Amino acid sequence: MGLVVWVLYTALTVLIQSSSGIPYAEWFSTAAGAWRTGVLSLLAGSVLLLVFVGFTRWDHVWRDPFRLETTRVMKVAMVFWWLAIFIRLLGIRWTAVPLDLLLPIVISGILVGFAEETLFRGIFLRCLRQGGRPESTAAIWTAICFGLFHLPNVFMGMGAIGLFQVVIAALSGVVLYLFRRQGGLIWPAMVAHGAWDISTFLSGGYAMAWLQATNLAMLAVSIGLGAAVLVSIYRHDRRTVALPAAAEQAPTGL
Repeated sequence: MGLVVWVLYTALTVLIQSSSGIPYAEWFSTAAGAWRTGVLSLLAGSVLLLVFVGFTRWDHVWRDPFRLETTRVMKVAMVFWWLAIFIRLLGIRWTAVPLDLLLPIVISGILVGFAEETLFRGIFLRCLRQGGRPESTAAIWTAICFGLFHLPNVFMGMGAIGLFQVVIAALSGVVLYLFRRQGGLIWPAMVAHGAWDISTFLSGGYAMAWLQATNLAMLAVSIGLGAAVLVSIYRHDRRTVALPAAAEQAPTGL
C-alpha cells in the first residue's frame, strides 16, 4: 500500500511539473515558475495524501506509539542539520531576492515539508513498521525509497547529476527520520524538511560567494553524518519493534 501511494503521489506531481515545460533547475528562477511547478504540484499532492489518510484512518501516521531512544550521533546529525540551514540563510543575498518570488518559495518549502514527510515519515514508515518488522529495516528502507523518489529529476532536466541527488536525498531522509523519532511526532520532521528546502531554493540562485564554497564543505559533512546515522540505526534497532505483529505490547529491544 505504501508503494501504491508513493506511485500515485509521484505520478500526480511529476505530471503537473513536467507539463509546465520548465526544466528542473529553473523551477524557482521566476515567481510564475515557482507557483506552477512548486506550489501547484505540491498542493495537489498534499490533498491526495490527506484524502488517503482520511479514508484509511490509519493510526501511527502522525505520531509513534512510544518514543525511541536517540543515540549521540543521531543528536549530532540533527544539530548539524539546523546549523547548516542557519549558515545558508546567513549567506543569502536577501536584497537580490524578488519579493514576488520569495512568497512561492516559502509556500513551496512548507508544502514540501508537509507532503513528503506525510508520505515517507508518515504513511511509508508506518507501512514498513507493520507486521513486526525491525525499526532498522523500516527506517533504512524509508530513507532508500525517499532517495529513489527523487529519481524522476534525472529526466526532468538534471541529467546524470540527478543520480547524485538520489544518494544525497537518501542520506537526508535518514536524518529527517530522526526528527520524528526523537519526539515521536511527525511535525518536527515537517518543519526541518521545509526549512531545509527553503534554504536550498534560495541558495541555489542568491548565495553569496563564500556560501558556495561553504555549501560543498557542509555537503561533505552531511554525507558522513548520514552514513554514520545509518550504521547507528542498523546496530541499535535490529531488534526494536515499533508495531508488533501480534497484540500491542511494550516495545522490544530498548
